[in-house]
Amino acid sequence: MKNEKEEPKEYFERSIVLVIFISAAALALDWLSIKLLMDVNPWGTATAIPGLMLTLQALWFIVHPYAIVYDNRFEIKQSLIYNKQFYYLDARAVDQSKPQAIQLVYNDGDLEHIPLQGMRASHRPMFKQALQTKIDASLKHRDF
Repeated sequence: MKNEKEEPKEYFERSIVLVIFISAAALALDWLSIKLLMDVNPWGTATAIPGLMLTLQALWFIVHPYAIVYDNRFEIKQSLIYNKQFYYLDARAVDQSKPQAIQLVYNDGDLEHIPLQGMRASHRPMFKQALQTKIDASLKHRDF
C-alpha cells in the first residue's frame, strides 16, 4: 500500500537545451575515447573517464526532474552532487528578486541561495508560486 503523504505533488522539469548539450558533449567524448582506444592510444583512457562521468550525468538529467514539490518539503536535484531537501517548517519566506535563483528565508533569518539555472524557464514562475503557497500554508498552521 502506498503512503499518500509521501507522494510527489508537482514536478518541475529541466531545461531541454542543457540536457541536449550535456548529452552531446558526453557522446562526443565517448566517441573520441573509443576511437583513441581502438588505435591503441593511451589518451583514450584519459578521455574515457570524463566521457563516462558526463554520460552518467546526462542519464541522470534525463531520468530526474529538476525539482519535486511535496506537501511538507521540496527537493532540488540540480546534479549528481547537488541534491538537497528543504522543509517548509524551517522556512519563513521566499525572496524572488532574482530571475535565475530564489533565496529561502529561514525562521532565524538565515538565507539560503537556491539556483534555478537548470530549470525550464517556463517552470520557474510556477515553481516560485508553488513554494510561496506551500510556505504560506505552513505559516498558518504553526504553533511556535
